[in-house]
Amino acid sequence: MLLIASALGIVVFVERRLAYHRVQINTTALLGGLKNVLSQNNLVEAIGICDATPSPTARIVKVVLENHQLPREEVKEILEQHGSEEVALLEQRLGVLSTIGQIAPLLGLLGAVLGFMETGEEVITDHHAHFAKSLMPLALGLAIGVPCYVGYNHLVAVIGTIIIDMQKAGLRALRMVGELKGSVRRGRKKVKLEALDNSVEFGEEEKK
Repeated sequence: MLLIASALGIVVFVERRLAYHRVQINTTALLGGLKNVLSQNNLVEAIGICDATPSPTARIVKVVLENHQLPREEVKEILEQHGSEEVALLEQRLGVLSTIGQIAPLLGLLGAVLGFMETGEEVITDHHAHFAKSLMPLALGLAIGVPCYVGYNHLVAVIGTIIIDMQKAGLRALRMVGELKGSVRRGRKKVKLEALDNSVEFGEEEKK
């Protein structure tokens, strides 16, 4: 059982660590590229960049871009919902590693107790060898449980870093969308003023 738990822990740790490595991106570079695209009012291309980036951070930014017309508070609520979903995906199978780290020493202790009990009617002459043999499962359980627990804490720390990047990217995306709305409003106002000036000039020419 301990060997099976050890193999399972190794598989889960390697799979999760590789998955986190793939989704970790340069958030500054992503947002910088999106800012250049949004400065040209090209929202479709910005969403396409997010689609092409396999990362929860990019998906959070995409949510902001897709709901840019909604009020800021509603966008924040949508962000919280999607953020919770992304965190749940990141934490998949972490419970397996945590469970192995906790129960492996207990399984080892159980094996040691059973080893001490398996004496039967045999007279023990070499107590040192008997104790060493009985304590082997406990040593194996500790050798499995400690690395699993350390690996679990490491992965939790990596998830924390990704979550912080997601939160920062979401807030910066909200600011960029706000700037985009402001530029659009200023552009519309400028067009209206130019149209009004043209109409006034045309009216004066009509009077002449």
